[in-house]
Parts: sequence; structure tokens; C-alpha cells
Amino acid sequence: MSEKTQKETPIIIKMLNEPRPIPRRVPDYMRKKGGAWYWTGAMVMVAFLYEVITGLVILMYYQPSQAYTSTENFVNSVPFGSLILTTHLYGAYMMIVLVYVHLLRNLFVAAYKKPRMMQWLTGVLLLALTVGIGFFGYSMSGDVLSADATDVGTGIARGIPFIGNYLSLIFFGDGTPISLFHRMLGWHIVLAAGIGILFLGHFIMAEYNSIMPSHREANYKAPAIDEEKPEYKPWYPHNLLYMLEIGMLTLAAILIITSVVAALGSAVPALFSPFPQVSPSSPLAQNVPAYPPWFLLFVYKAVDFSFMAGPGPFYATLIFAGIPVMYLLLLPYLDRSPSLKLTDRPITFGLAILGVIFFISLSAWGALTPGVAIPTPQVLAFFLFPILTVLPLVYYLSRNYQKSGMDARHFTQLALSLSFLGLSGFGLGMLIDALVRTRNPVYYIPSVVMAMVVALLVTLVAYTIWDSKHAAERKASRPISRRMRNTLGGAFTLGAFIIVTVIQPFSATSTFQEALFGIGIGVVFLIAAANLKLYRSVVLEE
Repeated sequence: MSEKTQKETPIIIKMLNEPRPIPRRVPDYMRKKGGAWYWTGAMVMVAFLYEVITGLVILMYYQPSQAYTSTENFVNSVPFGSLILTTHLYGAYMMIVLVYVHLLRNLFVAAYKKPRMMQWLTGVLLLALTVGIGFFGYSMSGDVLSADATDVGTGIARGIPFIGNYLSLIFFGDGTPISLFHRMLGWHIVLAAGIGILFLGHFIMAEYNSIMPSHREANYKAPAIDEEKPEYKPWYPHNLLYMLEIGMLTLAAILIITSVVAALGSAVPALFSPFPQVSPSSPLAQNVPAYPPWFLLFVYKAVDFSFMAGPGPFYATLIFAGIPVMYLLLLPYLDRSPSLKLTDRPITFGLAILGVIFFISLSAWGALTPGVAIPTPQVLAFFLFPILTVLPLVYYLSRNYQKSGMDARHFTQLALSLSFLGLSGFGLGMLIDALVRTRNPVYYIPSVVMAMVVALLVTLVAYTIWDSKHAAERKASRPISRRMRNTLGGAFTLGAFIIVTVIQPFSATSTFQEALFGIGIGVVFLIAAANLKLYRSVVLEE
């Protein structure tokens, strides 16, 4: 077999013919400071496992024929039902955010190039499935937001030429509530199974290809493969303990963030409330803005653009969601250069920054002005300003950063900071303009917050420029002593014991006390992660 033929052999065939040990050992730098960026996929896995466990508990009580009633009963009557349901919802949010972070991280480090092309494609499909399962799960509560979300989904499905009505029937039923919620429950379970199967294949390919090594180790060229070396430490206990540490931090984030939001209660806007809202048949439903899930707000706002009034929601989804997904699927074939340097990929890097900016901005726009039509000139200004700012800036920096003495870290940080500074400045200008014209106090707090963001970004830009010119090699930090580790570990363990003792008598059916219980358990997970970190630093010397 020729060398060319070998290179083109599908990865599935290579995995069968050339098996490699699983799990693989990895170099030490992947477990040290900043090493978590190599393990974002593991964070997604932990969030998914949490979703499966809590979802199975909720499934025992959920009744599609009485979706809203059974959801309310679960929250108010089942022991710790409020904590389970809210963390399941926010765990899904966390999983979606982590999938985006994982994908962006791999895009920036060029992990879509050989030999990880198929791995990248399955990752993009996992993103699509995760958003899909999030939509169906969000819509199963039967509240007013569920009705709004299903209305948007039905409108998109029916807008598909020729087969729209058939797809609407398949995904949303025949128009009756019982049919609707049975369909959504079924698709929620089917997509969960699909994610599990696809994730298993994605994980096996990731282990086979090895975690993307540092660019320096790969000599900034693809294919970047980390070949196991004799000095690599064994998977157990080094990788296992590090993954447990990451897993506990992920669970702590899910529990603490959700419980804090739940404890705030009615102070949280309906869009981000972890609790079901009022029933669609309630008179109070008119007071709740029509929102889809927050992770689909960018498409929802695109429907409000004046020039999309004629084409309809399906074409808005196709343009603002379908085209980006298609671009991500084609990216490995569009960027064929072997270079892994960001400076050699200014267009890819610039488009990634623009994607983040437009996603966040359109989502915020949809949340602040739901259903408000946007004239075409304003839409053009919104899109053209970042495009004409970001792409030339990234291209200029990529061509001149070596002359300025910047390293890749400074270049990336400066490019991102300046891009978001431009966007934030644009947003601040719009808020100040609205405040001056209307004198409406509703713009006071957003203006102050945006001004603080602009000031923070200005400070970050200034620091990055200063650090790129004056940064010196930092001395290695003094390792923590075994005595100090034992002292801190004992103090942390005592703190965890006190927390468990305090939260143990909390009511299992009081929403507020369940939220406090969730915060306490989250802090216990943080303490466990800190103790693992101490153990690794002293005993394993990591």
C-alpha cells in the first residue's frame, strides 16, 4: 500500500487495523496550570452524565398527558424535586456552554486538521444534537415559555419547503397537547441516546488520536500527534485524580450557580429562571415575554429583521444557524494548510471571533427587545461594524505580531480584547444615545454596566501591551510542604463536615432551603476538588 493510500485510510479502518492502548498517558503539562483547557471534553462528559442521572429521576414522575401539572408537582412535592429539576435545567445550560467552549478551543488550536477531521465532524454534530435536546427538554415543562418555544419550533418546521407539514407532525404531533408532549419526550430520549452513542465514538477517536498536544511540541505543524514516551506518568493515579478533580469542579459549578439563581427566586428574569413559569392558560401568561430558549435567541432575533419578514422563520434559521454549522463541517476541507499557528489562519480566527460576537450580541438583542422589528439599515450597521473592525485588525496583528515582540498568548489576548472592546464601545454608544433621547431610567443600569465592561477591556488591552514588552520568565513557585498540605486538607475536610452538618436538617420540600442545600453540596464538591489538588501537588508532585 502506498504512502498516499495509507494517509487517506479512514480512521475507523485505522483503529481496527492499528489498535492503540486506551486510555492513553499524557505529558505532565496537560495536568498543570492551564491544563484544564486540554480537558474541556471531559467537562462536557461530566455534565452529560449528570443530565442522564437527574433526567432518569425526573422521567419517573413526568406525565406527558399532564405536562405542566406533573412538573409543578415534581418541584413542590417530590423530596429535593426543586433541586433536581433546576440543576437538570441549568446542567443542560452548562453542557451547551461547555460544548461551545470545547468547540471554540479546538477551532483556535486547529484541532480540526489531520488526523482529527472525523473527530471534529462528530463534535459539530454533537453540538447540534445538544442544542436539539436542550430545546425539547426546555419545552417539556408545559409552561408559557414552553408554549412560546414550541410555537417557534413549529413555525420553523412548517416553513421548510415541501416537507414542512410532515416534519411538524413528526416532531410536534398533530396539534393536541398530549401528542405534542409525547413527541417531545420521545425525541428528548432519542437525542440523549444519540448523544451517548456519538460521544462514545468521539471519545474513542480522541483517545486514538491523542489529546491535541501543545503547538510547540508539535512544531506548529499538522498532524499533531502526542506519541507516548517512557517518562509519561501512568494513567492511574495521575490522570484519574486530575479528571476527578475536574469532574468535581464541574459538578460544583452546576450546583452552586443553579442554587444561587434558585435562591434569588422572582428576582431572576423569566428567561433565566430555573423554575417553570405560569401555565399558558393563566391570565398572568400575558405578562411573560414570548421567549424561546436563551441558546436559540440569536435565531429568534433574526426573525425580527425587516428583510426576513417575507422569507419567514425557516430561512432565518437556515441563514443564521444552518450556514454557520455548514461552515464548521466544511472547515477541515477549507483550511488545508498544515500550519497550526493562529497568525497563519487570520481569516479562520477572525471569523471565529465574529461568530462569538454575533452570537452573544444577537442573543442579548433578542432578550432585551423580544418581538421588536429591526429596520434593515440598523441590521446592516450591526453586522458591518464588527466585520469591518475585526477582520482587518486580526489580519494586521497576525502579520505584525512577530515584529512587535509578542508571543502567541499576547497576540490572542490582544486580538480578542480589542474585538470585544470595539463591540462594547458600539453597545455603550447605543445605550447612551437611547438614554439621551428618551430619558428613560431603564437605560441607567445597562449603561453603567457597559461602561464598566469597556473600562475593564481598556485595562486588559493596556496590561497586555505592557506585559508583552516587560514580561520576564517567572520563577517557579515554591512547592507546598507536606505539613502545610495536611493542615489545609484537614481544615478543608473540617469545613466540609461542618457544611454537611448544617445543611442536613434542611427541608427537602422547601424551594429556598433546597437551594441552600444545593449550595452546600456544591461547596463540598469544591472542597473535595481542593483536597485532590493538594494531594496531587504534594504526593504526586504535580
